Formats: sequence, structure tokens, C-alpha cells
Amino acid sequence: MTAEIEAKSGDAPAPTSAADAESARIIWNHVAYAAVAGLVPIPAVDVAAATTVQVRMVAQLCEARGVRFSEQAVKTVISTLLTVGLPRGLLGYPVASAAKAVPGVGTLLAVATLPALNGAITWAVGRVFDWHFARGGTIESLDPAAMSSRFAAEVEKGKSAVKSAIRRRDTSKAEDAEVVKTEAS
Repeated sequence: MTAEIEAKSGDAPAPTSAADAESARIIWNHVAYAAVAGLVPIPAVDVAAATTVQVRMVAQLCEARGVRFSEQAVKTVISTLLTVGLPRGLLGYPVASAAKAVPGVGTLLAVATLPALNGAITWAVGRVFDWHFARGGTIESLDPAAMSSRFAAEVEKGKSAVKSAIRRRDTSKAEDAEVVKTEAS
């Protein structure tokens, strides 16, 4: 049934339990935090900040799902997921961070792309870990190589989810502006 709901909704399955709802909240909060980390102007520090956000997110998912947390194991799984599961088009992720070292154009390019990219990758990390935990898995039993195709698919869904969230935010601001104009008349 979860796959059926996921296929209908596009971005994410509808929560089916309190733990699912809590996990979805945790993931979305950390997607936002990771996007902000993409704005850090120092190359590599932004990636380190996003990784810290992802580790913190997994710690909260562990707590929500009753799974034992190990920071070192999570860091290892995340780095392996990024290595084996990142879609080829995103392999330049570290390069985008390094582009911040180039004054002007490099900084603008990185600031324009890294927040959304950090958000999408964080979405994928959260969804893969949560999917695994919801099925009784542990950090130690998560095989990043076996999850690489799921991770790549979740990165793509994460890109759509982040774009959709940005559009909703832009639309709500436009609607707010219309309300203000109407009330001012």
C-alpha cells in the first residue's frame, strides 16, 4: 500500500503511522537546514555543514524509529551512499562547493545551485535511512551498495520536492501580496 500511495503522490508517501509522520517532519526540517548550509560562503565548509545536518537527521530518525544510533557508522554509510549512489549528473557536487573559491561567477553559481542540491541529497539520505528503519533495519544492516539505486531515485524525487516547496513558497508570497493590495484599495 505504501508504494501505491507513493506512486500517486509523487514526492512522498502519505504518512501511515505516527512514526511515519514524525519521520517526514524530521526529514523536511533537515532538508531546510541543509539548504541553508549550502549558503555558507566557504568551500568545503558548506559540505561539512550539510553532512552534520544529515547525521543529526539520522540520529533523530533513529530515535523516532527506536533504532540504536552510531555517529561513526552513519557517517560511513552516508559517505558510501554519496560515492556509489549519487547520480552521475551530481558527481560535480564537491566541484560546486569549490566553485565558491572563484570570486564573482563561481560564488553566484554555487549559491544558486548548492542549497537545492543539499536539500535534495538530504531528502534522499533521510528517505533511504527511514525506509530501511521502517522495515526493521539497523544502521549496521544498511548496505549502501544495495541501496544505491534507491538513493539515486530519492535524489531525483528530492530535487522535485525541493522545487515544489520553493514554488509553493513563491506562490504563497504572491498570494500574500495580492491580499495586501486588495486590502489596501
